[in-house]
Amino acid sequence: MDERLYYEDAYLTRFSAQVLERFSHEEQPAVRLSRSAFYPTSGGQPHDMGSLDGTAVVDVQVGADGAVLHLLAEPLPERTESVSGQIDWPRRYDHMQQHSGQHLLSQTFYRLLGLETVSVHFGEALNTVDLEGPSLSAAQLADVETAVNGMVWENRPIRAYWVDEEARAKVPLRRAPAVQGATRIVEIDKFDWSACGGTHVRRTGEIGLISLLRHEKHRGRSRVHFVCGGRARADAARRRGLLAETAGLLDSGVDELPALVSKQQEALKIAERELKALREGLVEYQARELLAAAEIVGSLRLVAEALNDSEPAAVQRLARALISEPGVVALLGCSRRGRGTVVFARSEDCSMHVGDLLRETLKQFGGGGGGRPDFAQGGGVAAEKLAAVLGAAVEAVRQAVGS
Repeated sequence: MDERLYYEDAYLTRFSAQVLERFSHEEQPAVRLSRSAFYPTSGGQPHDMGSLDGTAVVDVQVGADGAVLHLLAEPLPERTESVSGQIDWPRRYDHMQQHSGQHLLSQTFYRLLGLETVSVHFGEALNTVDLEGPSLSAAQLADVETAVNGMVWENRPIRAYWVDEEARAKVPLRRAPAVQGATRIVEIDKFDWSACGGTHVRRTGEIGLISLLRHEKHRGRSRVHFVCGGRARADAARRRGLLAETAGLLDSGVDELPALVSKQQEALKIAERELKALREGLVEYQARELLAAAEIVGSLRLVAEALNDSEPAAVQRLARALISEPGVVALLGCSRRGRGTVVFARSEDCSMHVGDLLRETLKQFGGGGGGRPDFAQGGGVAAEKLAAVLGAAVEAVRQAVGS
């Protein structure tokens, strides 16, 4: 294994090393160095980025033999024997804040609620911890957030050191490591002890604000989304901006938003009830108009109508209004964005199977659908064929009743 400089100094951003090997990895040029300050993706923490002699390092991984592999945007010059490495410090420090904050947060969840962290994910924007236990309440999350930020403000030291197996048995680790032999311990002074190879800040005060964003159930566990430090500041600024923008749209102050939104929700409910009543009245009116003009076929009143620019749901409501009357067969259609939909329905006292009628009619025009004997819907035909589809269905009803 090559020397990993970040173990001893996570704040090291420049280093020099010998080039031990050049090769291709995952179809990208890569190198192995005698030592490296680049953190490779591991333990849930994303990899560092930066450069080697000005050549961009786009990924850092751990090879099968434990070596650190530096994947490059382009190959290093062939005769390069040593390189100067530069770490992308803002990215590194962001990861240090997130990872240190997660240690603090996991221990707080355990001490406050007895919930153990079973998995961790550090994303580009958000992080998550999965906790073994019941769903969390808003009050519990608020208590944890208050407690964990209290630990941040205490500005406790964070130290990393190595122990052998014998000494490790005396360390009150939050979770037992899977590795054997020498183990790297990251300790938040007198509060948390974790076996960890990641990069961390020197004191809890550097973590900055820890913000718990939301909570959800995931595969029987509680998943908490959180951000720390710079990400928490950016998230707070974004939320303030959204609140200010919303307040501006409603011509109110931010503090007045809850009461105003509640008032508007109530007004919307009243408007929706009024709209529903108007829609029902319109459907009844349309049904009466269509029934008055219906074709009489035997003992049936046959209604066939194309309702252009109507939604299928509106056509369904009209069909149900029509067949609430006895002796009615309704053949309705609508077209939206170049596609046609048809709804066939019949009154309870009619024996015609409109599901079969719809299926057989649409088949002639390359469409499809089906349904119950008294109500069916289908489509898959061009809007310009809608009139022809309804005409074919009308003819089929005439022939069936005439026979």
